[in-house]
Amino acid sequence: MDQHREHAARPAGRSPVAGPSETVRHDVWVWLAPTGTRRIAVRAHFDYDRADPCAVRVSFCLPHQRQVTWIFARDLLADGLYFPVGAGDIRIAPDGGPAGNNTRITLTPPSGAAVIQVRRASVRDFLRATERLVPRGQEEIDIDAFLKDCVEEG
Repeated sequence: MDQHREHAARPAGRSPVAGPSETVRHDVWVWLAPTGTRRIAVRAHFDYDRADPCAVRVSFCLPHQRQVTWIFARDLLADGLYFPVGAGDIRIAPDGGPAGNNTRITLTPPSGAAVIQVRRASVRDFLRATERLVPRGQEEIDIDAFLKDCVEEG
């Protein structure tokens, strides 16, 4: 489910799954270390759409009105608050152990790597808001609509 998009600053696209469109957005400041040596503060949007109940979108607002959006499993973000999870392009872990104040998100697209630090409380607040829309474990997906959209995009 891991996806990465880079585009001019604009909202992330709609999901192919059906359902009522209720969304959650949390805007937070994060520390971004694109090279692993230098950190910069950037604005990030954590988005959730009830129509795509298993996914979260995290968009990083970069200089020159560029926005990079990553899409990954909500469960991955939730579990990453408490223990290291993920493989490949996205890994999430508590920064400073399970009692740490930050969450570390490591993104490794083919073009390089970036480490993001975000306040753990901000991620927890965002996830609680998503769970008010769709509790974890109660996600329903319209597979037929999803497959139809995949065929149309392909």
